[in-house]
Amino acid sequence: MTEKVRIGDDALMFSETLLLFLIKQFNGERTLSGIYHLLKGKKSSQSIQDSFLFRVEPFYHLCDDLERQSFQKLIEHLGDHEWIKYVNSEQTRVILTEKGMDKLSMFKIERMIPDGLRITNYVTTEKQFWLRLQLLIQTLSALRYQQTAFLPITKFPAVTEAVRRIIMESSLSRNQLVHQFYQEIRRLLTSIPILEANIFASQFSGYHMTGLTLRQISDESGKDLFECRTFFKAALRRIMQELSKNKSRYPFTALLMSPGVSGLSTTAGVSLRFLKSGLSAQEAAHRRNLSIGTIEDHLVEIALKDPTFDLSEYLTDELEHRIMDHANRLNTRQLKTIKKALQEGVSYFQIRLALAKNTVR
Repeated sequence: MTEKVRIGDDALMFSETLLLFLIKQFNGERTLSGIYHLLKGKKSSQSIQDSFLFRVEPFYHLCDDLERQSFQKLIEHLGDHEWIKYVNSEQTRVILTEKGMDKLSMFKIERMIPDGLRITNYVTTEKQFWLRLQLLIQTLSALRYQQTAFLPITKFPAVTEAVRRIIMESSLSRNQLVHQFYQEIRRLLTSIPILEANIFASQFSGYHMTGLTLRQISDESGKDLFECRTFFKAALRRIMQELSKNKSRYPFTALLMSPGVSGLSTTAGVSLRFLKSGLSAQEAAHRRNLSIGTIEDHLVEIALKDPTFDLSEYLTDELEHRIMDHANRLNTRQLKTIKKALQEGVSYFQIRLALAKNTVR
């Protein structure tokens, strides 16, 4: 079902500001699809790298429920107000107009974004954690009131199995388990700002209680849907960080966290293990039955998330300096433009690697 976009509402101010800010950061160097994939959290090396290159990491995976039609309608809204303009004939790249710059300058995006959103260590596993948490709350609530059957919030096998295992392996009685979990969740929610906690907890389902969707929370509160998404993700990321840092305070809830979170996507993490074992990129690709291009994507992600990994085999210091000299002189992060200036002897992969390494610096 397509979400409604209340064009003309005062509540749209947050959406307008957010999109204008992202368009300003991308500055026509990526298509509108790039911004959409950033917000959706597309699991591609391009989207992950763009979040770093254009310094918009907190917004990666902000709106995993965002539909393309709704995004396009918001872009058209910005265009109708002459805040943006297209810079290519295909009408896929946009920049801010002078009116758009003036509109954006009216608001301080830094003040609108909660600090919790900037916690990006757990982005690759936050959806899985959220589904586990929702299902665990729903299941324990049903057990507490002897409800023998209920419609689960999710049926993903990996999620349902994880929750089943956590409950079955606990040495506590049913009532002790419910009490322990309640105390831990209460402690977690009181550790974050109240607005974030309210939006977060309003989505819980339990015995004779159905959680609200973010759209419903938006409608009831009068807040922009993007703003509700932002506060929810800020709460989620704060809670995941608290669980990761203080597992002893939340021995039961901490079991919902995926072990060994490094910030890398799961598949890039597997490639990293192969590469650290001494395999070449080509050998890792063969072993994993992947293309060499996919392994190169993983290497770019590794450059962003694990700066301790030695990449000199793929990019010498001399070549890196040459690439960055051209990129900085041309004031661009467009691969095609940089490659054209460098001419022969440099691959797109090496350009991406150089940009990734320098972004981290």
